[in-house]
Amino acid sequence: HFLIHTGQKPFKCSSCDKSFRQSTHLKIHQLTHTEERPFQCCFCQKGCEKIFPSSSKLQRHYLIHTGQKPFGCNVCGKTFRQSAHLKRHQLTH
Repeated sequence: HFLIHTGQKPFKCSSCDKSFRQSTHLKIHQLTHTEERPFQCCFCQKGCEKIFPSSSKLQRHYLIHTGQKPFGCNVCGKTFRQSAHLKRHQLTH
């Protein structure tokens, strides 16, 4: 928790210049440099065989199957699957 306040990122990727506060985040990132994708979508029988390098990316993918859009604009009510898309939309108001 201390590293959040200091801004230090002591865990450095040996394949690129990215650094992380937690070793677990580095391990997940390192999967992007390999073909390993340990998180597979098995949500439905629609033939979706997508595989992801992290559980968070798989969870975001599940929103496509459920139709959920948890991020809503407080001005117009339009909803989005990702907070980044909501932030981009809010610039239009």
